[in-house]
Amino acid sequence: MGCGAARPRATPVAGSLVFSCEPADARVSIDDTELGPCALWAGRAVALGPGTHRVVVSREGYLPLESELVPTGRRVTVRAALRRVPE
Repeated sequence: MGCGAARPRATPVAGSLVFSCEPADARVSIDDTELGPCALWAGRAVALGPGTHRVVVSREGYLPLESELVPTGRRVTVRAALRRVPE
């Protein structure tokens, strides 16, 4: 890049999430983007941009946990204890 070239702007971070899930192999998605197993996000944070975000924690055989979150500028722990689907 030359001296006068514009740099792309990074998306501002408005907060972050870490996850604590039971079962630990439940899957996490934010805004319809699959992020992988919950255990992966127990020790590292997912950065969120400004605005409302749809968070889903799910696993086959369990009822999913769905919520909408607005970042507060802090790191928040999402605790999800999924319940088995009734037989």
